[in-house]
Amino acid sequence: MNKDTARKVADALTWARVWSAIPITVLAWYQLTWWVFALYIAAALTDFFDGIFARRASPPKSDIDLDGHADLLLSVMTLLWLWMLFPGFWEKYWLPYMPVLVLLELYIVWARWHYPDLHVPHLPYGRWAMALFFVLLPVLIVWGDVPWFVHLVFIAGTAGKMQVCWVIVDLVKARPTGNTKS
Repeated sequence: MNKDTARKVADALTWARVWSAIPITVLAWYQLTWWVFALYIAAALTDFFDGIFARRASPPKSDIDLDGHADLLLSVMTLLWLWMLFPGFWEKYWLPYMPVLVLLELYIVWARWHYPDLHVPHLPYGRWAMALFFVLLPVLIVWGDVPWFVHLVFIAGTAGKMQVCWVIVDLVKARPTGNTKS
């Protein structure tokens, strides 16, 4: 497969993950848990396979990190689906993780906006933490509330976001002054 075809396949898989949020949300709204499970697994597989094709592909034609934005969308939507499918989940687990994760993500968004040419890296630990996070919903559907696993997932996800923020702070410090958006 040539590099341009691999790029098209990787981008198509990423867009499939983005668009999968709509039917998964409808299914979660109607409490069709096993259908949510099936589509969620399919969306996770698109994430796995788009990475395989992207590593073999030509560089993207735009500077937009489509895969990163798709991961962020699916992360936020996963939190919404958890709220929709598991009553009491938020009351039990939102502190201290959600405020910290929101602040870290806001910093990343601010850095991307303030420094448009800033490349936000996909770090190996972050990939592992994201994969672990995407296992949370299926585990809750199949085995129910497993508190130690939920805490493990949120601790790993928070540590992954902290690592990305640390790298961004270092990248911003290393930049020459005057490279900001007005």
